[in-house]
Amino acid sequence: MSEEIKEIKRVYAGLETLYHTYFPKSDPSLIDDLLRRLQKNPNITPIYMVEVFTKPGVNPEAAKKYIFDKTSMVPAIYENGTLFVANHKLTLEILREISNSDDVLEVAGEYTGNITSTGSSHVHSDHCPLRNLDYAY
Repeated sequence: MSEEIKEIKRVYAGLETLYHTYFPKSDPSLIDDLLRRLQKNPNITPIYMVEVFTKPGVNPEAAKKYIFDKTSMVPAIYENGTLFVANHKLTLEILREISNSDDVLEVAGEYTGNITSTGSSHVHSDHCPLRNLDYAY
């Protein structure tokens, strides 16, 4: 293996460590996609379908109000009030705030580019491979 490839792998492993350190509950592919879009067009805040999996017992109405206050979008609520899905503009600051919430278990999402939604597309599990740093994508 060439030194260049070794360096790329080393730097990428360091980047993934930063993702898990600063966005512990966020899907690394969401972070990567968001960073790429923000780097390509820094003046355009991209729109994502953001899926937030929460602990059981979270007040769905309070969570819905919080999401609306932050994003101006009303989320769809699934999984007995533990999955909140909304299309909205996403920044690293918003993603970090979501990821750092004590009530949040996991954050996933897909770039949509607009407000139109197709509904939830991720599944949360206690054995989610995103939790395992050894998981190979």
